[in-house]
Amino acid sequence: MRLFVASFTRLGGLMSVCLMHLIYIEIKDLFRTCYYRRGAFAVGTAATVAFAGLGVRIEGAIAADPTAIQQLMKTNSCPGCDLNGADFRRLDLSGADLTGADLEGANFYYANLDGAQLHGANLVDANLAYTSLRYAILDSADLRYAILDRTDLSDSSLIAADLRESYIDETIFDRTILDSADLRDTLPLSANFSSASTCSTLIWSGIEYRRGCEVAVPEQIRR
Repeated sequence: MRLFVASFTRLGGLMSVCLMHLIYIEIKDLFRTCYYRRGAFAVGTAATVAFAGLGVRIEGAIAADPTAIQQLMKTNSCPGCDLNGADFRRLDLSGADLTGADLEGANFYYANLDGAQLHGANLVDANLAYTSLRYAILDSADLRYAILDRTDLSDSSLIAADLRESYIDETIFDRTILDSADLRDTLPLSANFSSASTCSTLIWSGIEYRRGCEVAVPEQIRR
């Protein structure tokens, strides 16, 4: 009887350990899914590029309007268009007018968007890794969860842009205007903001930066 009780107790303990281990794995996987699901898009993009190089075609859930894509390719202009999830990898879209366009989840990996008009565009979850956005206008653009890995934003304007929880790593912000931009919940891995204008910019901790703000000098002091 004692042997049975001891065996049962040992078995119960083992089951408890196994159950706890399973729960731990589930919680860990859930955490990983929630925390890294944004970055997974970049991994998927890299895999897609690799397969594309081998001549393998991977079908994705592209919701973009084909007519809108054709318009952009022909005229380099498609303001307010539905380009959700479109694939623009390595394309030259310099000077494109995409004002107010829906570009959520779009892939701009290694694309050229120099001088592009993206005012008020929806770039949530967009992959802008290695993208050139020099002199681009992204005022009031929604860049939440966007991938800005080694993106060149030199001389671009992101006034009042929403960059919450975006992925910033070695992003170039030379002379970039980030006035009133929202960077809360965003922790840049490697970025230099020393030459950027950050007047009223909200950083990840909620602190409001004032660099670049013009301070009014009273007339009596000027004299």
